[in-house]
Amino acid sequence: MKKIPLLCIWIFYITFWVGTNVFGQENNINLPSQIIQNIPPNGIVINAPGTYVFANDITWAPTTAAVAITIQANDVILDMQGFALRSVPTLFKTVGILAQASDETQSLTDLQIINGTVRNMGLFGIECSKCVNVSINEVVIDGLTVNDTVNFTQPAGILANSCINVSINKCIVKNINVQVASVSGIQFNSTIGASVTNCRIKNLLNRDGVCAGIGHLLCAGILVKSCKIDNIKTEFIDNINTSGHTSIGILPFLSSNIKIAKCDISNVTGCCDDAHGLSLFVCSNAIVKKCKVKNVLDGAGPAQTGAKATGIEVYASEVIVIDCFVKNIVAINPQDLQAAGYSVALANDVKFIRCQAEKVKVVDAQGHHNPALGFGVGFGWAPDPRPEFLAPATNVLYLDCIAAHCQVGFDTWDHIDSVWAYIISKCNDIAILVQKNGQRTISCNACSECGCLGPGCFPTPYVVTIDNQAKNNIFEHVKKIKHCNHK
Repeated sequence: MKKIPLLCIWIFYITFWVGTNVFGQENNINLPSQIIQNIPPNGIVINAPGTYVFANDITWAPTTAAVAITIQANDVILDMQGFALRSVPTLFKTVGILAQASDETQSLTDLQIINGTVRNMGLFGIECSKCVNVSINEVVIDGLTVNDTVNFTQPAGILANSCINVSINKCIVKNINVQVASVSGIQFNSTIGASVTNCRIKNLLNRDGVCAGIGHLLCAGILVKSCKIDNIKTEFIDNINTSGHTSIGILPFLSSNIKIAKCDISNVTGCCDDAHGLSLFVCSNAIVKKCKVKNVLDGAGPAQTGAKATGIEVYASEVIVIDCFVKNIVAINPQDLQAAGYSVALANDVKFIRCQAEKVKVVDAQGHHNPALGFGVGFGWAPDPRPEFLAPATNVLYLDCIAAHCQVGFDTWDHIDSVWAYIISKCNDIAILVQKNGQRTISCNACSECGCLGPGCFPTPYVVTIDNQAKNNIFEHVKKIKHCNHK
């Protein structure tokens, strides 16, 4: 038999290797090549460790609900090299990148997704499920397209579900316009070690449900630092199969060991439920430091009423809010009778230190104030008509805080064993509001805090009258400046 020259063998091998082992040529796995050039409609699967890189922009055309890139191996680096993965317009619940073991009882470890754009997916830009040690760095999620108010659909730009040690750094989530039960720019569920740093979330709209910039549910070890969140908005059409229609910048919920620092939140607009810059909701052990919240408006929908508006809301214990600033917090005809710079309830051992609130007000649809509508308070209690959240604020400290150009500087309602020390009430209509033996009547409807979940759910609007439980409070070194020109 004639021998084949060695050079010919090498040429044949190299030609075969390059020609058949580029992702997208064949929908195979365990391929020697690590270059991704195109993706078929049903997506590709990475199930071997290694570094995988994009060679160009990729337009993906799914024909059903699918995942463009599924990672099923440990020790994977997916480097998009500055390129974009773009889906063609579709109504499918698609996912750009999914990291999840083939055996859903197992976990993946040591993953990196870096340096690129995921555009126009349906449900999630990036989803990680049961992953350990994940880094998502310099990735842009641009747009989600899903619309589904029948099912309890909760899309997110980036989702980490049941993970440990997830770091998201220098990422952008933007231009989301959906109609679903709830949507988040970045969302963590049941995750330990959830870090978001130097990220930007902007232009998020949910046309019939909750909208949050960064959310945490049942998490521990949370860090959100040096992030900017801008233009978060909710609207209402007719969807009551949702947890509400709250518009919110940052929301840790049922979580602990939280640090939020140096974040700027602006232009949060609510329709008929709450609007908050930042809310620690049923949490413990948190510090919020050097954060700024500006321009929170609630009641902006056609009904011209909502629940309440708040800059920083605390339904939590063992919390320090320090060196923070909020400005322009407005509620139109609030059902909870309040707008607040800072509010606290269902809480014990909360400290507000060197915080400032400016221009907080409650108005009617024409922009006028009537005391019957409630007050815009710089610092006060956090009302909620639901019985499980109607609880006082105990052992709260306000130290070196300033309220300026508000309707009420400091509201003492439902505070117990609390201290106001070295505070300044400047240019407020009422410096300190004390209503001993007072009553307030607050309400809710199906669009706001009386909403419910599931088929056959018929939320019933109701009204509740609450008695002031304030007692044993101390005021030390209070300064009141009355005569000012309101800006």
